[in-house]
Amino acid sequence: MKLNFLGRGAAFNPKEGNTSAYFTIDNQLFLIDCGESVFAKLMELDLLNNMETINLMITHTHSDHVGSLGSLVMYAYYQLHISLNIILPEKAKYLENIKDLLKIFGCTKEMYNFVREKEFDEKYEEFQNIRYIETSHCDELASYGLLFNTKEGIIYYSGDTKDLNVIKTLINSENKISSMYIDTTTANYPGNVHLYIGLLAEIIPNNLKEKVYCMHLNNDECILRAKELGFNVVEMQEEKRISLNKNVK
Repeated sequence: MKLNFLGRGAAFNPKEGNTSAYFTIDNQLFLIDCGESVFAKLMELDLLNNMETINLMITHTHSDHVGSLGSLVMYAYYQLHISLNIILPEKAKYLENIKDLLKIFGCTKEMYNFVREKEFDEKYEEFQNIRYIETSHCDELASYGLLFNTKEGIIYYSGDTKDLNVIKTLINSENKISSMYIDTTTANYPGNVHLYIGLLAEIIPNNLKEKVYCMHLNNDECILRAKELGFNVVEMQEEKRISLNKNVK
């Protein structure tokens, strides 16, 4: 299973778009986060109009991860005539925050459904289950990463994090790792709420570096540094732009 990216930038790196990933199964969209730029990107790529179901996973409630939540919910309801599913961890510490956001955005209860992660167990060929994993990002908000169990191994999506322990645990486990999508930054200072790329390089064994994809990039230097260290950098989806170029005479 492959994750496609609508954006790969940090909050203050808007030229790279807000970090958000997705995959599709038949006419179902599985979307991770929906920051300020995400709804516009979904529309640009025409990813919504053939969807019968939209399943949204939220890592945390910073605006670069939920800023277009209201637009997405309302578009699904009024244009696609479906209620959007918000997949939650079993004990979602940010549930009240999400409810407040939906209310502020003017989304009424019939426009969305809260769905627990276990309701997706063993339903699809592409993955066996989804599990949220609590991580450490900032003191103000509850934050989560995601684990997808697939036949090819575990796919880890860190969300915004400063937590090396989750990554170390995955590396030292007996689970096969398919890919790891990790928040990285070139910023290095006490109290940093993102993962300094130098620290990441210290803990990732050489044989796993090709499975690591850096995301939530804070600047162009971060892209260059990631590649110098042997990591991959996520590429943004450009399907519509390529299709348009093919039609140019």
